[in-house]
Amino acid sequence: MNKFLFFLFACFAAPLWAQERLALVIGNDQYNSVVDLKKAVADAEAVSDKLENLGFETIQGLNLDRRGMNQKIADFTARLEAGDTAFVFFAGHGVEIDGENYLLPTDIVAPSSGETDFVKSESIALSNLLDRVRATGARTSIAIIDACRDNPFETVSGRSVGRTRGLGRINAPEGMFVIFSAGAGQMALDRLSDDEPAQNSVFTRALLPRLSEPGLELRSMVSDLRREVRDLSRTVQHTQIPAYYDELLGEFYFTPAVATAPRNAPTPPTDDMRADLELARSVGTVTALDAFLEKYEEQSENYSYEVALQLRDSLASVELPIETERTPAPEAPDTPVISDSREVMRATQSALNALGCSAGGADGVAGPRTRQAFARYREASASQLGADDLGTQHALEELQGKSGTICKVVAAPSPTPAPAPSVSTSLSMDGTWQFKATCAVVVKVTGTVRYSHAGGNKYTGSLTDSLGQKANTVIYVNDQQISGTDYFPGITVQWRGRLAEDGNSFTSSGSTGCSVYAWRAG
Repeated sequence: MNKFLFFLFACFAAPLWAQERLALVIGNDQYNSVVDLKKAVADAEAVSDKLENLGFETIQGLNLDRRGMNQKIADFTARLEAGDTAFVFFAGHGVEIDGENYLLPTDIVAPSSGETDFVKSESIALSNLLDRVRATGARTSIAIIDACRDNPFETVSGRSVGRTRGLGRINAPEGMFVIFSAGAGQMALDRLSDDEPAQNSVFTRALLPRLSEPGLELRSMVSDLRREVRDLSRTVQHTQIPAYYDELLGEFYFTPAVATAPRNAPTPPTDDMRADLELARSVGTVTALDAFLEKYEEQSENYSYEVALQLRDSLASVELPIETERTPAPEAPDTPVISDSREVMRATQSALNALGCSAGGADGVAGPRTRQAFARYREASASQLGADDLGTQHALEELQGKSGTICKVVAAPSPTPAPAPSVSTSLSMDGTWQFKATCAVVVKVTGTVRYSHAGGNKYTGSLTDSLGQKANTVIYVNDQQISGTDYFPGITVQWRGRLAEDGNSFTSSGSTGCSVYAWRAG
């Protein structure tokens, strides 16, 4: 059983940073025919140094012409293998033409008026670069593009090539997380003033310390990063809010949270032992930690073994009681409230009202008027948010970052006869559901969850699966969109899903990388 259990760990809970980590870092300052930049090379060098300290093997290129960029990209993709972590960083000039973003090599020639095809052929299309990385089968792919500066071709006489400044929105390929140093059409600042001593751009100086912060998940990192860059840019009356495009399944940590050994600790654990401890912690059950302790019983003097003992004792003291089939386990009185809560919804409604989108009273319930207001905002602002982002923390941050009147005032329509009654789109989750989850290639987990209505669009419940794990769960339902959090002992899993039109089944995926299908069982 011990060998099988650890095989199960490897398939079910392996963190996304367990494979090879390879980075491509390019910084272009010295351009032949367009204006030079001052900090792109320094940014690339600083990012390279940081990544190497975090265990990435880095391919670096500075002041590269088109041939040089293509060669570095080819070297990078040739090294990547299925299951690896791929990271791309580019600092330099970029331009958006006809809906595509292009990264400019140092030998780009300023074109004659309107010669867009020439620029396209002499540059590196960002979508092509991302597709090449994706084709390698890399399990996790992250790209950071700091090319949102003024259009270097804007001063060309006659019709300009590309938009005035910044890059355009993209559709990130599946399995990728892409970050731009500024929002669509915004300019990224190299510096806050001409006499500041900082060697790095505003974006990169905010990025660097976050890469090495232990236990900071990628999405939380980006949320903090966007806020700091926004606040820094506002000190010089400028607007710069980094944009991100998330198609990544599961969580990612540049620096995982690892316990620190005391000064006179015994011999450090082996890499295998350290990795197995992290896997056991990811599963987060007493059974998982017992299997780890049994496997490494002969190394009980190691600090990792002591950590596992402490975690095991802690989990054993708080494990949920065994439920009967007929009586659902009561919700724990101290169940945490996830960030996508009623308070966030109230703040969202207030923000929508401040932007002229008419969400009605801030009652914390995503009713029809609130959903319509959010739809008006997304259309009027050309936001990248989706309908299911209503009530989330990152959507609230975007709304609070806006000012003025975004939504157009629409005159009230003339009275019309009441329409025929329509079928309500409010779907109930009350009752018992069965589910099956596919995690990695061969592991399948089944289980049961019982939901009870807790008011508004909130439901609470209790979950039991075939691995013997139990959890309290909280979900929010907006039409057919579901966002939820499962609170297992020692680990929290966040997920999003979609209900079928008849309300009797749903699919979802979450931070563990599992794909779930659930159906109503009673």
